[in-house]
Amino acid sequence: MAKKTPEQLAREFEGRKAKGLAKGGAALWPNLLANAVLKLVAGGSEVTVAALVARIEAEAATQEIALKAAAEEAVARLRQAVAKGAQ
Repeated sequence: MAKKTPEQLAREFEGRKAKGLAKGGAALWPNLLANAVLKLVAGGSEVTVAALVARIEAEAATQEIALKAAAEEAVARLRQAVAKGAQ
């Protein structure tokens, strides 16, 4: 059996890492959306789409890649739900 080069091993590792981050972001977006709603209610603010998007995008400003992916997913799903509701 042929041994893999360090470059091949690095590519495989990066691929697995990216796949894991994508899965993590996909699973994290509902929590991010729920936390945004809770923070708005706790702050006494009105829960609107614009306020939710602003709160979620503020969460996306963090340096953590998984949170950025989750925030982008949450905003996309929220906008999709609003578009469906407007029809």
